[in-house]
Amino acid sequence: MNIGRLFLTFIMSLFIFESVISKTITVCKNCPVNSIKKALELANDNDTILIKKGVYKEGNIVVKKSVKIIGENYPVIDGEKKYEVITVKANNVLIKGLIIQNSGKSDIEDIAGIKFFRTKNCRIEKCILKNNFWAIYFAASKNGVIKDNKIYGPAKLSYLKSAFGTRIETNFGNGIHLWHCKNMLVEGNYVRNHRDGIYFEFVKNSTIVNNISEENLRYGLHFMFSHRDNYINNVFRRNGAGVAVMYTKYVYMANNRFEYNWGGDSYGILLKEIYDSYMYHNVFYKNTTGIFSDNTNRTVIEENDFIENGWAIRIWANSQDNVIKHNNFISNTFNIATNSFQNPNKYEENYWSDYKGYDLNHDGIGDVPYRPVSLFGYLTENYPQSIILSRSFFVYLLDLTERMFPMLIPSELVDKKPLMRRYQWLR
Repeated sequence: MNIGRLFLTFIMSLFIFESVISKTITVCKNCPVNSIKKALELANDNDTILIKKGVYKEGNIVVKKSVKIIGENYPVIDGEKKYEVITVKANNVLIKGLIIQNSGKSDIEDIAGIKFFRTKNCRIEKCILKNNFWAIYFAASKNGVIKDNKIYGPAKLSYLKSAFGTRIETNFGNGIHLWHCKNMLVEGNYVRNHRDGIYFEFVKNSTIVNNISEENLRYGLHFMFSHRDNYINNVFRRNGAGVAVMYTKYVYMANNRFEYNWGGDSYGILLKEIYDSYMYHNVFYKNTTGIFSDNTNRTVIEENDFIENGWAIRIWANSQDNVIKHNNFISNTFNIATNSFQNPNKYEENYWSDYKGYDLNHDGIGDVPYRPVSLFGYLTENYPQSIILSRSFFVYLLDLTERMFPMLIPSELVDKKPLMRRYQWLR
């Protein structure tokens, strides 16, 4: 018991000692310390640098000490379109309450508004980032937090056209960019007008939650080679091509909204080379394609809403052993499209708003199986130019004939237990 008390006393004395020796350095134009760089020179680990309101143009500010840098009334840290504004190379750094703007731009370097390089336990929160090449960039870092930031890039969809009418994606960086990181949290951020809103590459065991990513040039969210990550309760809206999930295993995607991602090559989400993942309680609303599945395997798509999309799900022949269950397909132009005569996936107990069957025993399940691939949908998947016949009486007759005497559409692609009413999952 005495040993325990001595140990507790020792720990408390260390805490008190640290509290006494740490200090706050105030930076303002009329203060004894009038620059952030000077404050960093004077600071020790665990100190706080409090930056008063004003505009600070100090080139590249490099943080090599474990300090807290906190803005009062949102001071502006301006890179003058020449420099990486802030570079963090220390652990346990907090950046909070700053406006970080006008970083430089380079074709050979990833210049950012703020970059964390080889760090642990660093946080950036409640900052505003404007007109940066890359906005927030973490590289080779662990246990970082990106929370409650507002990020506005220069890549507006309305005017980014080259002489040939294509978007110049290489001229812009990403809003939140993580490379080779683990145990990261991206929470409550708003990202707009970058190339990709949020980008993960080689990022493991991390979570993206409660973010809004909209009107980005390419993807609202783009991640590659990033395993065991969670994407929960986000909104991906009006992006150039929605969301892309590529070359990844063990992904959990739940309670997200994919909406208004509309265009010739757009979709709510692209799943490419995905394995053993789970999509649950997502809403796909008014996208060109809700889910585009290319070589997606052993993935469960359960209790999602597909509402007023062009194609709800386009699933290629190389996607196998997936389960599509308890979803609601409502007023989509095409519910399912595929490029195969086979069906290596399982469709069960989904609600299809255009189902014309009946339920004689009143168990809530249709007595007639439902075939979600229409003949016209099959034709447009293999002959895209046939889309011009959409909603014509000729197409109606084709689909009706094929449903009565199936010859071309995949005969095995069928929901044997279609629901008579919309599936009510907890929202």
